[in-house]
Amino acid sequence: SSGINAEWPLRPGRAVDKVMFPIIKFYYPRSVQCELGLRFDDWYYNQATDKNVGTALSRIDDIDLQLRNFRGLRASQLAIERTVCPEAERWEEVVGEVRYVKPWIEQVRKEKAEADAWDNY
Repeated sequence: SSGINAEWPLRPGRAVDKVMFPIIKFYYPRSVQCELGLRFDDWYYNQATDKNVGTALSRIDDIDLQLRNFRGLRASQLAIERTVCPEAERWEEVVGEVRYVKPWIEQVRKEKAEADAWDNY
């Protein structure tokens, strides 16, 4: 067992992931995103880089979406003010963090793959 949380986006069996996980585990607590109070899923799943994110976000619980929007707006405000959020409000532990968008993204990707398979049958 590699000790990597099953919720983590990287697959521990791959050699690339064995190299990347320690880097991300080191980088994330020191990143600007963490200093602005964003959770990992807040910046990892971005609508600008993945078209499936909008569909996934429409399916998550309303409170999770509201909290995501709040963290994003607060991060924008903190960036404008050139300050950081208090230490108590930072999501520094990558391994134990609850991944609230990942299950929905995976479901949307599976549905699109299935639809493509049917379209190309």
